Amino acid sequence: MENLMEHLKEHNLTFATIPYVLMLNKRDLPNAMSVPELTKQLQKKVSRFWRAWAIQGVGVFETLKEVAKLVLAELKKGG
Repeated sequence: MENLMEHLKEHNLTFATIPYVLMLNKRDLPNAMSVPELTKQLQKKVSRFWRAWAIQGVGVFETLKEVAKLVLAELKKGG
């Protein structure tokens, strides 16, 4: 998250103004952190999140579709 904030600052962007979704990957692993704990640690602003198993393609397209919708909405606003 800190790295993301640094990169945004370099491009004169702020986290508050960019589209943001969470894809909780590797949910199939036996030692995966619980969804409530992950969202508590990673959800820095209100956003939707998806559980994903990328190797099987589960949740990946849904996440991509949501971020595309958010980006298009931002572009329509002129942001």
